Amino acid sequence: MPSFAAKKANFLQLAFMIYGAACAGAFGLEDMISGAGPGIALITLVVMPFLFSIPISFAVAELTTMMPVEGGQYRWSRMAFGDFWGFQAGWWAWMTGVVTNGSFTVLFANYLQNWLPGLTGVYHWLACLGLIWSMHYLNVRGIQVVGNTAIALSIVLLIPFVIMLALGIAQWQHNPFSPLLAPDKNLITGFGSALVLAIWLYSGYDKLSAAAEEVENPQRIFPPALMFAATLAMLSYVLPTLSGLAALGNWQEWAGAYFSSAAKQMGGAWLGNFMTFGALCSNALLLNVTMLAASRYPLTLAEDGFFPKFLTHLHPRFGTPTFSLLVGSLTYSVLTLFDFTQLIIIYCWFQMSSNILIYANVWAMRRKHPEMKRPFQIPFGMPGMFLAMLPTGVIAFVAMGSTVFQDGIFNSKQFLIGGLALLSGPVGYAVVKIVKSNR
Repeated sequence: MPSFAAKKANFLQLAFMIYGAACAGAFGLEDMISGAGPGIALITLVVMPFLFSIPISFAVAELTTMMPVEGGQYRWSRMAFGDFWGFQAGWWAWMTGVVTNGSFTVLFANYLQNWLPGLTGVYHWLACLGLIWSMHYLNVRGIQVVGNTAIALSIVLLIPFVIMLALGIAQWQHNPFSPLLAPDKNLITGFGSALVLAIWLYSGYDKLSAAAEEVENPQRIFPPALMFAATLAMLSYVLPTLSGLAALGNWQEWAGAYFSSAAKQMGGAWLGNFMTFGALCSNALLLNVTMLAASRYPLTLAEDGFFPKFLTHLHPRFGTPTFSLLVGSLTYSVLTLFDFTQLIIIYCWFQMSSNILIYANVWAMRRKHPEMKRPFQIPFGMPGMFLAMLPTGVIAFVAMGSTVFQDGIFNSKQFLIGGLALLSGPVGYAVVKIVKSNR
């Protein structure tokens, strides 16, 4: 990929792209407040980075600084465990991108309905298409364009939250941690309820490793960029939520898209509209960055003979994977027509499996290739790696279990959806092997 060397992402671009993939503002956490209770929700938002996102960032940083290659986890897993697990890693990472990218476009159009109530049916779909193909154009232009757009969108979406934070401090009149739990929750069910959404909120720190070759000096800048993004994400979630609860005290009313309503109550209609515009920027940022990351997996799988060769085609000027991006954008355009309820189950199973495999890669690479340089390592050797991995394993078990148990009742349909999603990887690998053997 010779053209990548000319226009690589710098530290600031990388940091905000990781932030965009993993957070992009506090939008989406509102249901946690009313569902679990404000106290337990805030506590979960504070502790989750230390249990989940910072440890996974450490693992990603170690692998990226050791082996900064295009395709990230796919190529780490292939080197650590062979073709089968490499294919699974690439498939899981690609599928999580496909699922989430379709949902971001729908959320974008849903927020537009606040200003355009008639945006339904075919007009809603056209709004989704407008966002998809706008972000597609930016992605074709290369990682620097995506990075600069990530910086601009992040700044714009964070401004109304900063204003809300200042107003919340000035208007402080309620205990934001009271009550600790919603009336129908105990400590276990309350934390479990908050945890499921928190996993969604704090995932995505592995995504930009897929484009490591397109980053300036990845061994040096990936670790601080990951820590910058993880810190900014925690502050983005906790501080505006804390200020909104402290000023308004109406935790029962928090639900989807409530930040716009809270901003309007605290600062007037102009701030409510500004917050809605921030939500549009947030979904555009999420789609823009994850579109880039997701497109690198078909590219690298095709380079290694697992996917059709045409997916390796690069733009003659920008060096971007044009056909891989095109296949992705066409897929997202179709997915916007469907209900995403079941797709969230698929996302959860793929993402949790990917996280566990990342730690397995760290362990295997330390054992098989101790001679490889690691400018960054998970602290405290193997005990440190185990301590980092343990919460993720427990969280993965709880999260995947929560998709198939609702109010203590086993949902066989949702278990089948999750199981078939994971089974699609081995089936895909078997098909590839059959096709290659018949050539």
